Amino acid sequence: MKRRWFLYFFKRSLSQRKGRVAIASLAVVLAVSIITSMISITSGVREKLGSELKAYGSNIIVSPGRGSSFPFETAEAIRRIDDVEYAVGQVFTTARLGKESIEIIGLDIAKLREAGWRVSGEWPQKEGEVLAGANLKAALKIKPDEIVSLEGGRGRTDFRVSGFVERGGAEDNAVIMPMASAWRLAGVNGVLNAVLVRGRAGGLDNLVSEIKRGLPEVSVKTFRQVASAEESLLSKMQLLMSLVTIVVLFAAAISVASTMGANILERREEIGLMKAIGATGSGIRIFYLAEALLVGFIGGTAGFILGVASAQAVSRGAFGSFIPAQWYLPLASLIIGLVISAGASYFPVRDVLKYNPAVILREE
Repeated sequence: MKRRWFLYFFKRSLSQRKGRVAIASLAVVLAVSIITSMISITSGVREKLGSELKAYGSNIIVSPGRGSSFPFETAEAIRRIDDVEYAVGQVFTTARLGKESIEIIGLDIAKLREAGWRVSGEWPQKEGEVLAGANLKAALKIKPDEIVSLEGGRGRTDFRVSGFVERGGAEDNAVIMPMASAWRLAGVNGVLNAVLVRGRAGGLDNLVSEIKRGLPEVSVKTFRQVASAEESLLSKMQLLMSLVTIVVLFAAAISVASTMGANILERREEIGLMKAIGATGSGIRIFYLAEALLVGFIGGTAGFILGVASAQAVSRGAFGSFIPAQWYLPLASLIIGLVISAGASYFPVRDVLKYNPAVILREE
């Protein structure tokens, strides 16, 4: 019986106050959408900035501790370590191009694509195709699709220059080719002279320790200036977004509390009447809590949709791509909406319940 009357009054209350419910729901929608958008951007901006910074190259170099080379399997062992975004093995040798002695760098070309290298022209697609550094292009006047003849430890080999690379480092003065071609040119097989590693910013010290622990025979160095700059930038960006999220959460909570509180206080006579006909304080709290939870559910659901759409629009404009959706955001948005609406209703209801129903009904 009580349940039937509860549902009756609940439906009646909502039907008579559709405008108020809509306003309260809209306040929760705006609050949840802003918070959801900020959380989504905060969680995605680090990954997006990290992917953008990949283009600037590796931040760790692993070289042989003894001798000049180590087995090819070393690079694969490093790739399996957590926090390694990519690891590219390198073979260094020299060859003669006409009268000039030039550096040769043998790499896994497929891994370079993952590393974010930008190439002018085409990537080498098949055996016999290479990339030339920008400085070689200018100094030796190499043209796209030109055939260059390189003389190494096993004689002379012809290669087609498919594209050019400019990175501001040693690569600009070298010819870059697939590792198998570099091995044949140098007269060696199955060895590496270095492994360039890209570790996730913020965990480089732990990554260096992991590499040394797993491969004690190698030497590990970080490009400290690059690594420190990346870590500082990403940490400041994340701190800024976190502070903005906290400020928005505080402001949104105040805004929703004001809207919900005004709605409750306007219904003091209704609460006084409930108490006058025998309703208990806990029953009244449950009644208004149910209304608040409904508002929170509507606001949390709609706020999640609007917030994710806003975050994707920001990411699209800033990075040219979308932020990956976080699995916990739907549940987090719903909980935020419920907590904000329920919390905003609790204190006004508590204060109103302190008054004598006779005083409320006489509007004293």
